[in-house]
Amino acid sequence: MAGTSDPRRAHPKRVSIAFICFGNACRSQMAEAWARHYGGEHVTAQSAGVHPLGEVTAETRAVMGEKEIRLDGQYSKGLDAIDWTRVDIAVNMSPHPIEDLLPAFSGRCFTWKVQDPFSEPVETYRRVRDELGERVRALVEELTIPAAAPEPL
Repeated sequence: MAGTSDPRRAHPKRVSIAFICFGNACRSQMAEAWARHYGGEHVTAQSAGVHPLGEVTAETRAVMGEKEIRLDGQYSKGLDAIDWTRVDIAVNMSPHPIEDLLPAFSGRCFTWKVQDPFSEPVETYRRVRDELGERVRALVEELTIPAAAPEPL
């Protein structure tokens, strides 16, 4: 509709999201890439692993590439690579409680139970990719589009 502005443009602050999983090689890397894709200029996305593998798996890159989502610049890293004082939202996909991982984190935390596709068939990577795509899209929309003001009575 002409003249209608995108409500996300009115949101003044970029939201910083960090995704945590076990090895920072599959799930958290996919989620980070989806957040960059869906969030654009409204989101800063990062990821880290409790026990980083040290590489992003070829399967992760391949299945994201099937959706034309690139992981350029992303690499496997540990929790200490992130300045948690600058993170608004932590999404924990590891089996560890966030309090144990980041005792000083004061932002909002989500815990997502998402299967780890590491060493699984490529079909599992695709299913996890698609599940994370939907979850991240919904999260980004919730965080970046302000709720509409109530109609006056």
